Amino acid sequence: MRLLIAGTGSSCGKTTASLLLMSVLRRQGLTVAPYKTGPDYIDPGFHRVVCGRPSHNLDSWLMADKTLNRVLRNDADISIIEGVMGYYDGLNPVTLRCSTWELAQKTKTPVILTVDASGGAASVAATVKGFQSLQEENGIAGVLVNRVSGQHHYDLIRTAVEHYTGLPCTGYLTRDQKLELPSRHLGLVPAEETPDLLRRIDEAAVLAEQTLDTSLLLSLAGQAPALPALAETGTAVSFPGYRLGVALDEAFHFYYQDNLDALSRAGMELVFFSPLRDQQLPSGLDGLYIGGGYPEVFASGLSANQGMLRSIRDALSGGLPCYAECGGLMYLGEEIDGVPMVGFLPLRCRMTKRLQRFGYVTVEEKSGLVFPAHEFHHALAEPLENASFACRIRKASNPENEWVCGYEREKTLAAFAHVHFGDRPELIRRFFSGSENV
Repeated sequence: MRLLIAGTGSSCGKTTASLLLMSVLRRQGLTVAPYKTGPDYIDPGFHRVVCGRPSHNLDSWLMADKTLNRVLRNDADISIIEGVMGYYDGLNPVTLRCSTWELAQKTKTPVILTVDASGGAASVAATVKGFQSLQEENGIAGVLVNRVSGQHHYDLIRTAVEHYTGLPCTGYLTRDQKLELPSRHLGLVPAEETPDLLRRIDEAAVLAEQTLDTSLLLSLAGQAPALPALAETGTAVSFPGYRLGVALDEAFHFYYQDNLDALSRAGMELVFFSPLRDQQLPSGLDGLYIGGGYPEVFASGLSANQGMLRSIRDALSGGLPCYAECGGLMYLGEEIDGVPMVGFLPLRCRMTKRLQRFGYVTVEEKSGLVFPAHEFHHALAEPLENASFACRIRKASNPENEWVCGYEREKTLAAFAHVHFGDRPELIRRFFSGSENV
C-alpha cells in the first residue's frame, strides 16, 4: 500500500498532514515507510522521528525510474510519500517535469490532495476542480482538508468537493491541530534542533485520529499496483574495508539516505563523527565525506574546535580523499562571514539574504563525468587567487546559464551541488578513490 500526500502549493500543510497521518497509522499498529519527493533534506528528518526508520528521497531528476522503484520497494505495511511545492510545480510549467505529479505518474501512486480551507467553502471545491482538470491523468484519489474551523466547516467543504468533483474527502485537520514548526533560511528548523518534537506530534495525532478517515485512506492506498522490478544497469563499485569518515551533527546532516546506503553497498564502513564536538578525526580513515547543513549557524562552535580544524586540515594536506557538498565546501574554506574555518580550500564564504542558486543543474566534471545535481544555498563563495575548479555547471531550466565550481586541492573535491550516487557508482569511485580515472 502507498499514498502520496500532495498539496495545492507550498505552505498549504503537506508536511503537517504527512507527519500526522504517519503518526496516526503507527498508532494503529502499522509500520510506515516515509518518503519525500524531490531533493529536500529537512522534511525526511521529521519523517524519521515519527516513523522510527530512515526516510528516502524520490527525485525524478536525480534518479532513474529503476532507482525510484528500487527505493520505493520496502517491507513496511504502507508507504507515505510527501510531495514537494504545489502538485504540478517542477522544472517546466508545461511538461511538468520533476513535479510531484510526474512522480505519482511514474510510481502509479494514488494522490491525496491537501488543500488549505481557511476562509473558504464551495471555493475550495473550485480549487480542487482546477487541479483535477489540469491533467486528464491527474492521479488524484481523494482530498484532505486542512485548517478548517470544525466539523460543520468541513461538512460544507466535503459536500461541495464531492458534488463538483466526485472526489471523496478523506478527513480534515483543524487550525488547532497545526504544528507550529519554526523555520529558517533553508526551510524548517531541522528535527535535530526541535525540542519535544515527537511528543508534540503524538499529541496532535490524538486529535487527528478522530478527524482523518483512515479506513478510506487505507482503501485508497490499497489501489496502488505492485511496483515492477526494472533491470539494474551500471557498473558496481567495490571498496571492501574502506573506512569513510562522515561528518554528522547539528551543523552537517544533509545526506540522502540512498547515498549512505550506496556507500555501504560498496563495502564501505561509515564512521560518523562530529566536527562540533570531536577533537580529531577518527583513526584509520581512507576517505572523508562532509555533507551540507548549517555551518553558518554553528560557525562559532565549529571555529572554536581547533583540534578538529587542525586534524582535517592535516589529513587533507596529506592526501586523504575527500568529497564535500555545500556546507562542507563552506567549512573547508578560509572563513564564513569572517569566522575562521578549516582553511584548506582557497575561498571565503559570506551569507546573503537571498538564494544565490536554487534548482536542478547538470554538472560536467573535468574527468569527463556528466551528472545531474541540485543547488540550494544563500552563501556566496569568493575564490582566492590560487583557486582551481573542476566543474562546469549548467542550470537545467536554462542551459545557457552556466558557471564554474568544484574547488579542488590535493585529493579533495568540494562543490555547492548536491549529487545522488544511486544510478552513478562511478561518482563514488571518482570522489573517494583519489583518482580522476573513472
